[in-house]
Amino acid sequence: MSHASLGGFIAAARAAGDVKDVHGADLDTDVGALSETSAQRDGPLLLFDGFAGFPAGFRVASNVYRHSRRRYALALGISPDVHPVELVRRLRELRARQVPAKPEEVADGPVLAHRLAGEDVDIRKFPAPKWHSGDGGNYIGTGDLVIMRDPETGWINFGTYRACVKDRDRLSLWIIKHKRGRIIGEKYWAKGQACPVAVVLGCAPLTLMASTSRLKYEQAGALHGAPVQVVKAPLSGLPVPAESEILVEGEIPSPDEETAQEGPFGEWPGYYSHSGPECVVRIKEIFHRDDPIVFGHQPLRPMLSFGSDLPDSAARAWDHLERAGITDVTGVWGHCHGLMLVIALRQRYAGHARQALITANGIAAAGSMFGYFVAVDEDVDPSDLKDVLWAMCTRTNPATSVNLLHDAWTSDLDPRLTPEQKHSGDFTMGRVLIDACKPFHWRDSFPEPNVFSPVEKQALEKRWASLVAEISAWSRP
Repeated sequence: MSHASLGGFIAAARAAGDVKDVHGADLDTDVGALSETSAQRDGPLLLFDGFAGFPAGFRVASNVYRHSRRRYALALGISPDVHPVELVRRLRELRARQVPAKPEEVADGPVLAHRLAGEDVDIRKFPAPKWHSGDGGNYIGTGDLVIMRDPETGWINFGTYRACVKDRDRLSLWIIKHKRGRIIGEKYWAKGQACPVAVVLGCAPLTLMASTSRLKYEQAGALHGAPVQVVKAPLSGLPVPAESEILVEGEIPSPDEETAQEGPFGEWPGYYSHSGPECVVRIKEIFHRDDPIVFGHQPLRPMLSFGSDLPDSAARAWDHLERAGITDVTGVWGHCHGLMLVIALRQRYAGHARQALITANGIAAAGSMFGYFVAVDEDVDPSDLKDVLWAMCTRTNPATSVNLLHDAWTSDLDPRLTPEQKHSGDFTMGRVLIDACKPFHWRDSFPEPNVFSPVEKQALEKRWASLVAEISAWSRP
């Protein structure tokens, strides 16, 4: 079942027993720390309310789905209890059936229920957390949609770019230079014009997931299984999800005309990143629905086995491998927010694992931080880092099983870029391909592992169901 709004998704997560209400938290000291604590323990979605100085009902949601495989599956209509690799398989099946759907324009929507204009414009009326103690401000835009129209083609783009509250009518906005939003902005600035923009501060999770797609609203419609209903933003005419929480309308002037100090901010690789003069949004009007919810999609230090888009990245990598002719892939998973991609396969020929690694490297988009690619045999669970490390430590010859690639394009956020590289714009880094499979030519002679077989484990779990369930709950972090 698709959820048209953020509130609708939260209601579904609450019905599943996966929401915790938090009242009276401090925006600067509590929200970020509690969100990190819950995410590290695979805890619930947190819904914060009752902030000092804000009306009741002006809320912040965190850990919506980014740090939870359960809620990621819930958003997609998949059982939250599936094994990680099975989740990737089902996501691939969903993707194969999805049909892009153009958005459906409607005359009105909940997001237009309340309007702030003129002297009433004040983005500070909405709660904006300080997500990490060293952040350079309060970031209201972490799970946002920044919507623009290409002035040459009319194409609608939206992306998720971090936005910090600077004043009652100003947001700072950091858009990395190779992102489409920045390219669109530069087209307006080259003509001496400010770029019209609509910033949505809360929408349905499936719509937010489409922000990394090239198809945008069409992909969101494919994920929802129905067209996304949009309303025209009153000032710019930009299409905005009708079920949005908060809509900020304004313009982005050329950085030659106005900038704001941006950052530092604790980004997804797990480090504070980027600080300097960046774009601003000059806010003209604000709209919001009743009891609005700010979508907190806060970056945290990467969890070992899950990140915001890992099932999707794993599914894309698996599809890519099969399209390239790599047979017998049995599982794909990403660790540390995709910094390491693991491919499990049933070896069919000499060089099979190495070919899979070389092919997987091709899925890394320009500016991504994929750095480590690992191939393992089918008896290794690619989603279990302990299993993967065991294979890496016992099935590799460090002198012959590792290949290094040089000068691959990485992200501005890569903490390993030297100061000299950042200054010169040399955003390149190496990549590592690790063949952690049994050597093909004598794989049948490789020592057998000393673990119970899946069949034996299934029989045990059937005989001792209640005890196994108790042990599983006890050992859960």
